[in-house]
Amino acid sequence: MSRVSDDCLFEDVALETTFEGKAGVRRFAEITFAAVPDFRWTPMAILIDGSRAATEWRMTGTQTGDTPRVRRTGKSFSVPGSSFLEIQAGKIHRNRDYWSLATYLTQLGVMPKTA
Repeated sequence: MSRVSDDCLFEDVALETTFEGKAGVRRFAEITFAAVPDFRWTPMAILIDGSRAATEWRMTGTQTGDTPRVRRTGKSFSVPGSSFLEIQAGKIHRNRDYWSLATYLTQLGVMPKTA
């Protein structure tokens, strides 16, 4: 939590969810790791330009617990995504994550594969 500002804003665009402040980011992590104990976030590229940053990443894991929207499936996933960040005083002030919910749900077997 030392890398996020007290008033940070964390947006997960795919889930249409926003978490505010350090307590919100902590809650997001708790929900994520309760559903996916082996969750991994692996950055592939990071670009920094002054007070802005962007990263391309891959999230992986096995969904062994329920989330607010998806009951446990026991299936693994590997989904690419990207984040755009605003930095203030050396800390993350705003983070927006973009990734494909359809890809995630298809890999979990919740949504049928499209042609």
